[in-house]
Amino acid sequence: MKRRIGPLWGLAAVLLIAAGLLAASHLLPETNWASPTLSRSGTAVPLPILMYHSVLRDPSRSGDYVVTPDLLEQDLAFLASHGYTTLFPSELAQAVLHGEALPEKPVILSFDDGYQNTLTYVLPLLERYDMKAVASVVGSYSEQYSLSPDPNPSYAYLSWEGICALADSGRFEIANHSYDMHRQFPRRGAMRIPGEDPVAYCAALRKDAAATQSLLTRHCGILPTTYAYPYGHISPESVPVLRELGFTVLLTCESRINQIDGSPESLLSLGRFNRPAGVATDEMMARIGIG
Repeated sequence: MKRRIGPLWGLAAVLLIAAGLLAASHLLPETNWASPTLSRSGTAVPLPILMYHSVLRDPSRSGDYVVTPDLLEQDLAFLASHGYTTLFPSELAQAVLHGEALPEKPVILSFDDGYQNTLTYVLPLLERYDMKAVASVVGSYSEQYSLSPDPNPSYAYLSWEGICALADSGRFEIANHSYDMHRQFPRRGAMRIPGEDPVAYCAALRKDAAATQSLLTRHCGILPTTYAYPYGHISPESVPVLRELGFTVLLTCESRINQIDGSPESLLSLGRFNRPAGVATDEMMARIGIG
């Protein structure tokens, strides 16, 4: 993901996105990685992705999509003690597209929906454990909370200022989680509505995803190359549209470990394990094959 774009280039990017012609690009930090090196004919590399949502201190609010900072810290400590290295999705794409090495035990941490508590609670923990993650933001949510700022971590979503703070920390990469498709009716996430004309569907998806791209470029100088499907709902027609907009990594909600084989296509439907409350770290990691 290109995290900072100059004013003229930013304007150009917005225009290209609107036309649906923007290609992906990356500016990546230097990282000392070990084998294996990826190749299309080589052995696949297993890549688990953990999916978090809201992080709140009040344990009474914990559930399928809310965990406490303490539980998150236990997860991070487990990953660190077992030799896992966190990646940005753009670093994964760089390795795949250029046949570069991955860490011996790679993992991606993802935080969906763009909650304010990602900045309040998650960022300090990533700094403590020297880890990184991807935050998937919904453009309309951040637009609303930028017009009426409210930094309450119990319910608020990130403003543009908060998103910029995450990106500037070096601990977070920002992903596109739609502009206004994070809903279940009349459309289920970014899925095509039954009976909807395919051309009309592609136009609607393109317009929606491009809106968040433009807003992130305008307000934060950020141009994501990762798209997280709202609710994990997918239509096959979405893939060429999102690739056309410059996305190289597409995140689903399928519960599976990914097998990265050096093919760019292996990045276009990455599975993730939702992390609920009520399951001890050791048990959760054993369930999904991390250890």
